[in-house]
Formats: sequence, structure tokens, C-alpha cells
Amino acid sequence: MKIIKNLLFLLGLFLLAINIFGLFKSMRNPALYTEEKTSRVNDVTIKWEDAKKAIARKPNESDKDFALRINDVVSKSMSHYWKKEGLKKYYMQVPVWENYILYASSLFKKNKAYEFKKKYIKNLERGVGLCSTHSIVVKGILLDNGIDAQLWGLSRHVVVRARVSDNEWYILDPDYGLYIPHDIPEIEANSEIVRPSYENMADLYKVDAKDPYTTDFVVHIYGLKEHKIYDYDARFENFSYVAIWVLPLLLILPLFLQVIRKKKIVKQ
Repeated sequence: MKIIKNLLFLLGLFLLAINIFGLFKSMRNPALYTEEKTSRVNDVTIKWEDAKKAIARKPNESDKDFALRINDVVSKSMSHYWKKEGLKKYYMQVPVWENYILYASSLFKKNKAYEFKKKYIKNLERGVGLCSTHSIVVKGILLDNGIDAQLWGLSRHVVVRARVSDNEWYILDPDYGLYIPHDIPEIEANSEIVRPSYENMADLYKVDAKDPYTTDFVVHIYGLKEHKIYDYDARFENFSYVAIWVLPLLLILPLFLQVIRKKKIVKQ
């Protein structure tokens, strides 16, 4: 029994050490700024340190101004990148020092890349993702600043529906850094109203980009009327970020209590 308590104590200390190391380790790999295997032009122009400052709301900044600015900041801070060869390089698979529970769970999945849900800031820190990843970040920032926001799934694309004023909703597309000054019902009635927002799609892609989205294609997917709220379950993620600290403490506790009891006996 004593050996087991000692082993559990050492394991608890080890896990605590991993957590503490992770507090000082960033998931933003500087190689991201020079990554050539992306399809976008000027994919990332804002560094993580600057992005952290830029997402803070300015004094007297209106909901609309803030929402549009955040949409632009997130777009310029994150790369549209989700390639298998970057799985470990860009921490698309959650590293053990970030969350050893999420890391362990990924070992049993075919697709080991992980998109943070509730901990949306982790996506921004990492700096890579798909349209859904960018949109999760924007939604999280807006909600935290009292602005109603929802994720909306189109065919092969995810955007953010945000209330930018009392009676006004915009569609934000942080994957491209664009926005549509109209709401879903208006778009469903006439998808052509999104065309001005996406008219320069060709300028956003590199010449050798594979299957780039064109203006016509984007108008087409908005016109399919397959729009629906894009939802996700963040319960396990929330649980894991609490458990990574509670578990080591529980492992350390038996030996700790034993030492305390011995000290009391000695004093008596």
C-alpha cells in the first residue's frame, strides 16, 4: 500500500509539473508567419502578442465597430491551415503540456486535430484553423463583450451571425475577413446581396491555390438555403481543463494525509 501511495504521489507531481510547464508555453509556432503551404495571400499579418491586445474593446466602441474590427483582427491573426503535416508543428493535436486529457483522448481518434470550443482563445493562440475555428473565436469574443452572436453553417462554410445594433444583424466571415451587412432572412430571400462582400475573392488566394472559393461559388452556397445554427458540445473540454488540476491533487492526497497523520502521532 505504501508503494502504491508513493507511486501515485510521484505521478501526481509529474502531472502537476506538466500543467505548470504548459502555463508558460505558447501554442503559437513562429514558423506560422513564414508558412508557404497555405492557399491565402498574406495569411497571417498580426502576431499573437499583438492579437491579445487587439481583441480588447476600446472605450466607447460601438457594438458594430467592435464586431467588425474583431472580425478583421481574427482573420489577420489566424491562418486557414489544417494539414496533416502540421499536426504537431502547429499543435493541431493538443500537446500534452496544454491538456494531457485532451491529448490522451486524441490518441484514440483517427482525426487527431482538435478545434477548441469553449476555450476559444486557444484557437487564436495557436493561429491555425478552418472557417469554423475562426468563427468560434469571433463568436466567443463577441459573447464575452455582451454582443449576441451565433455560428451559422452553410454548405462547406461556417460564419458568424452577430447583432451589431438593437435591430441589426450582420454576417461576419472571419475566415476571409469579410462581412455581409444583411441578416440570414434577407440573404435567403436573395443570395445576390452577398456578392458585393465577396467580389474580390480571387485576390485573396495565391495563384497556385487548389480549388479556391470563387465569388460565384460563395453566392451559390448562400443561395442553397441550407443555413442552420452550427452547434458543438464543449462539456468534455470544460471538464478536462478542471480535471487536469484536480486529478494530480487527488493522486498526491493519500500520501500527504499519511504524512500529516504521522506528524500528529509524533506530537502526541
